[in-house]
Amino acid sequence: MHRDLKPENILLRSDGDFDCVIADFGLAQKCDEDYMFVRCGTPGYVAPEIVNLKDIKARYKPICDLFSVGVIFHMITLRKSPFPGK
Repeated sequence: MHRDLKPENILLRSDGDFDCVIADFGLAQKCDEDYMFVRCGTPGYVAPEIVNLKDIKARYKPICDLFSVGVIFHMITLRKSPFPGK
């Protein structure tokens, strides 16, 4: 799991090219390991199951990254955040 997908962590390989790479794997974790930081990520891109986590021993699945991808696509297509406010 990357656990911190956001536009700043998606880089284009060269100008005018849509070949992108994902960067900043500082919070990335293998799914079979214990999480060092249970609640992590950038506000506005974090999946609800992580934000609403009550038990620090609870585990979540890599699908949490898909929520972040959905937020990024929403921002690309509509040019605004899906969540109003600061």
